[in-house]
Amino acid sequence: MPRTPKVVEDRREQIIDAAISVFSRKGFSRTINQDIAREAGITPGLIYHYFENKDDLLQAIVETRSPLRLIRSLPPQRLEMPPDQFLPFLIFQALGVAESETFVKLIRIFLPEMLHNAEALAPIRTQLLSQIVGFFTDYYSHQRELGNISHADPTFLAQMTLSCMIGFVLRRQVVGDPTVTHYSHEQLARLMTETILNGIVPR
Repeated sequence: MPRTPKVVEDRREQIIDAAISVFSRKGFSRTINQDIAREAGITPGLIYHYFENKDDLLQAIVETRSPLRLIRSLPPQRLEMPPDQFLPFLIFQALGVAESETFVKLIRIFLPEMLHNAEALAPIRTQLLSQIVGFFTDYYSHQRELGNISHADPTFLAQMTLSCMIGFVLRRQVVGDPTVTHYSHEQLARLMTETILNGIVPR
């Protein structure tokens, strides 16, 4: 029976979900295709119909289960929104992805590897961060051209925005810091936006 596009996509998603579960338990380096196949309930050889190797599978996880997917799905008109409207919207959406059960598993994949085998994930880590920073840099540059923000360095603003989000996610989901877990996504989005746009010095 020929595989329809939906069958192919469903099987691909099944393999990705299985890989996330196994990677988060065993670590990326220690996982082999047989582990993923067992989790997915398929034969190991079937994985190669969808992914060239384990690195390709991890790349697919980052592409489809991280905030990258959200950023790439934004319609162009969203990028015309001024920061006081766009940042609360985007940060709220991004936190929803970043604090989902699936993405927290992805964090658990990356952290041990970063500590003990950083080279294994360096290309994917660099790609993920550089694409998100690039997105924010382009947005801030465009908004500066429109006169909606000051002449602050767009790249630094992008780095600061991303670092702020990452810091809160790690403290909430990995460290379990009770001093930040009580904030809702809506509150975090609003407070981050106010701080980024207004700073802390009276004007």
